[in-house]
Amino acid sequence: MKKVLIIIITIASGLVLNSCKKDFLQSSSQNGSVTDDNAFKDKADFDAYIFGAYTEMQGPNQNAGALHWLLLPGFISQDILPGDEKGVVLSSYLTPGSGDILNYWATFYKIATRANLILDKLTVAPATISDADKAIIEGEAEFIRGFAYFNLARAFGNIPLILKSYEDAQKSAECTEEDKVWDQVIKDLTDASQKLPTRTDWGPENSGRATKGAALAYLANAYMYKNDWAEAIGASESLIALNEHSLLPEIRDFFSAKNRNSGESIFEVQYRDIDNATFDWEGVNSNNGNYASEWTAPRGLDVAYAPFGGWGEAVMNKKLADSYAPEDDRRQKLAVAVGETYLGESMASPLTIPNSIAQNHSAFTTKYWLGPSPYFGNGTNLPQMRYSEFLLNYAEALFKSGKQQEAYDQLNKVRSRAKVASKPLSTDEEIFMTDLMQERRWELNFEPNLWFHYTRTGRAAKFLQEEYGISFNVAWNKFPVPQSERDLNPKLCQNNGY
Repeated sequence: MKKVLIIIITIASGLVLNSCKKDFLQSSSQNGSVTDDNAFKDKADFDAYIFGAYTEMQGPNQNAGALHWLLLPGFISQDILPGDEKGVVLSSYLTPGSGDILNYWATFYKIATRANLILDKLTVAPATISDADKAIIEGEAEFIRGFAYFNLARAFGNIPLILKSYEDAQKSAECTEEDKVWDQVIKDLTDASQKLPTRTDWGPENSGRATKGAALAYLANAYMYKNDWAEAIGASESLIALNEHSLLPEIRDFFSAKNRNSGESIFEVQYRDIDNATFDWEGVNSNNGNYASEWTAPRGLDVAYAPFGGWGEAVMNKKLADSYAPEDDRRQKLAVAVGETYLGESMASPLTIPNSIAQNHSAFTTKYWLGPSPYFGNGTNLPQMRYSEFLLNYAEALFKSGKQQEAYDQLNKVRSRAKVASKPLSTDEEIFMTDLMQERRWELNFEPNLWFHYTRTGRAAKFLQEEYGISFNVAWNKFPVPQSERDLNPKLCQNNGY
């Protein structure tokens, strides 16, 4: 009787991941489970399953995957507002019963589960797969698992650390201390950085896949959670030595549909055009990409200005827009408010945001709003990390290591591209961290990592109080473990304060 490999979506519930699309993993059984008859027989099978992990990153909509990872922490920070222009109430938004929190948890565990199975099956991979190919497959799976646990650790802290494909014992898995989770993330990313090809070595036909540079960038960031500044600098300088990443000349260039996977991109979730000029969206609805354009364009705009009209479900807090210096190119090119004029790259003519628009107390990010399109997403990808963020992380590691001038040199590279004056050198850590966090906010809003820089550096409370008058509950530094998971597995921990 053939052996059936069952893949678990959530840790406790044991849901089966059924029927991956044929482009990623063929399935011959009636229930869609993966069998030894049709999987892991050659390199193409392993690649197909790896592509399935990338598909999990895309997510089906704004409730899971890359757009969800952008929205959830943005709403917590109050810099992104729901369509009613009222900030979420954190005491009721950050709760163990939140569907948003559960989806965040489940998606990253699905990704980690795929990586675990790939790594397990590699141990018995057929001899027809070369050692060189095995090393790349292993490195890519380790990056994917490291990426998943990187996001889980910074969001939840103590979590179950599952490193094997599914077994019954996982239904009663206990939590691993956060520090040990970071040790595993560092191990995975270190190994990945030694095995993955560079962008150049992958070639354009593999554009978007994890690279040596991506592994090094996340590795440097992971070391920052351990306060290991020397190792963070080492990983950063290894990435720089690859000479494959740089800032694009103009900030608007990065968010152009014409510049996907540019030299500024370190890792971005793909929503590619395919042969029939529609989007490859998990093979379920081929006319859908991501929803970022619709969600961030002002509500009520017609299709001449945004694909399928603007939905305005995630708008920019006007306080964020007003915090920029007027000459800042990020304010000029990546944000627009009522009464201001905007011309997206696929718009036939400029649009002045009317005073009569429903959300007239807000501003709007234009990072993903390019204009009309016959399908969702305008051909845009969703960045997970880009070189400007890497430079700001590198600046922090340098300052913490006593290299203050070098730290400001990196920070000021980002400011120079934004066409604002350089910050003067200060050896005072509080002044530097204020400068750095302001720069992160102006550069990284409506991207997935900003909120976690506040929590990692212990500055979330200061930010919410000073910017939005919100008294911080220390519990909010971490997300609550979903209650539905704890109901199924009573051994799961819960973060203090929930």
